[in-house]
Amino acid sequence: MARDDMRILLGSAGCECTVASSVREGLATMERGNFDAVVLDPQSSSSQAAEAISKINEFRPNLLEHVVMITDEDGDSEIKDLAERYSIPQVQRNFLLQQLCGSLEALLRPEVMFQDVKHVARLISDSFRDPPPAGMRGLHDRSRRLLYAAGSLRVDLLIEPDAGSRCLALAGQILDSAKPDRRFDGVPVMLQGWKGPAAQATAGEFGEFHLDFNFESNVSLEIKIAETNCITIPLPVLERTRRSGAESL
Repeated sequence: MARDDMRILLGSAGCECTVASSVREGLATMERGNFDAVVLDPQSSSSQAAEAISKINEFRPNLLEHVVMITDEDGDSEIKDLAERYSIPQVQRNFLLQQLCGSLEALLRPEVMFQDVKHVARLISDSFRDPPPAGMRGLHDRSRRLLYAAGSLRVDLLIEPDAGSRCLALAGQILDSAKPDRRFDGVPVMLQGWKGPAAQATAGEFGEFHLDFNFESNVSLEIKIAETNCITIPLPVLERTRRSGAESL
C-alpha cells in the first residue's frame, strides 16, 4: 500500500517514479539509471535496510545524501538507529502523505540553494494525534501544537488560524535538549510554500519566533542554525478552517 501511495503522491507532484519490489531489484535499477532520490521502505527488516544503504554507499555515495527512509512508530529500533547513524531523514508510515513530499523537497531543491541542508526534522508530537503531555494546558480546538526533533534540537510550534480569514499564525521556539543554555537569537527562520518563501522571521533571545502567512496546505520551515547547518521541518498537510461545525488545520 505504501508503494502505491508513494507512486500517486509523487506523480501528482510532477516526479517520475520507479518502484522496485525488492532490495535486489531496487539496487539493480539504481545501477542502471540516474536517480535524484531514493525512498527506502525496509518493511521491518533491518538487514534489508543495512544491505541497501551499504550498496548505495558503495556504488553511488552521493546518492546516500538523497535517501529518505520509511519507519514505523513501533517498528524495529535497529532501522531507526541505522537511519540516524547515516543521517537519513525518516518519514513515519502513518504520516506518509503528510511528510514525504516535504522531506523530498528538502533533498531535491537545487544544490546551490540547499548546499547547507543537513537535517530534516522528525515529528515527535502532534496535538491533533497525541494527548497533551503532563503539565501542558489544553489548547483551543482550532490550535495545533507540533514538536519536532533534529538531533538534540527541539522545535516547538503552535499554529493558530485567524477566524474569518485565510491567515494563520505560527509561533515557535528553538531549544537544545543537550545544552539548555544555548542561545538562538538572530537565527533566520523562513516558511517555504510551493511557490517560494511565504514568510520569514528572526529568532529572539530565547529562540522564539512568530510568522503570519496566508493559508497553504503544504508548507515547510527552514531554520538556519549556523552558516552550514540548516534544519528543514516539513509541516503536516494543513486544512482550511471551516466557518461552521468543527474547525481544523
